[in-house]
Parts: sequence; structure tokens; C-alpha cells
Amino acid sequence: MEISDFEAAIEAAENNDEATLVALFSQFSAEEWSEVSYEWKFDNAEKVSDFIQETVKILPASVEFERIQNLVYDYLFPLVHLPGSVDLAATALVTFWNRHQNGDPNALIEDLKDFEEHPDGDRVAEIAATAKGIELQK
Repeated sequence: MEISDFEAAIEAAENNDEATLVALFSQFSAEEWSEVSYEWKFDNAEKVSDFIQETVKILPASVEFERIQNLVYDYLFPLVHLPGSVDLAATALVTFWNRHQNGDPNALIEDLKDFEEHPDGDRVAEIAATAKGIELQK
């Protein structure tokens, strides 16, 4: 996956173009989404964050939850310098989960627990409480 492909996905999300987003998510593996230049994502953090937050509202249930998880992990690496990045990661996962509930609930729970333990996960417990059909055990 090239930066231009990622930029095409950003443009599709900005235009609410589900068909193009689905095509791009089908074309590239979850790992390929992560392999886009760390430096580029870091330098374009707000744009990438906005893309993730919009994408989870647009993509249909046919997109595997694992792909969304992999995309959201960018909040812990190239986007971690954004204020509230860990909370944004939790929000993106829960938003997609609540729309489709098509993944492994235990994987979602584990991610949310990890986010909650992160020093910057200030609102993760509150966000996790809105996830349909799951409960975080303390």
C-alpha cells in the first residue's frame, strides 16, 4: 500500500464514499494499512485520526473487525502524540463494534482493557461502558 492509496481512502471517507472505502479495505490486508509510512502518518496525524473516526462510521459489516483493530492501533504509535489518542482509539473501536458486532468480543474487551491501562486512557472506561453486549471486568 502506498501513501497515495491511503490518501485515496481519506478522500473517500471525506466524501462518504462507502464503495471506494470497501474496495480499498478489500484490496489491502490489515497489515498493509499499518505499513504505510510511520513518518507520513505522524506528520498527518490529525488527518489520519479524522479518517479513522469517519471510516468506522461508514464501513459496512462486511469489513472484518480485525481490520478496524489494526487501523486503530495507529493511535498507539504514529498518532500517540495527539491529545486523547488512546480515548480516540477506544471510541473508534466501540463505534464500529456498536454498528456491526461482527468480531470477537473478547478481542474488543482485551483491547479496551489495554487502552484503559494506558497512562493516557482517561476516558476509556466510560467509552467501553457504551459498547453493546460486552462488559469490562475489573
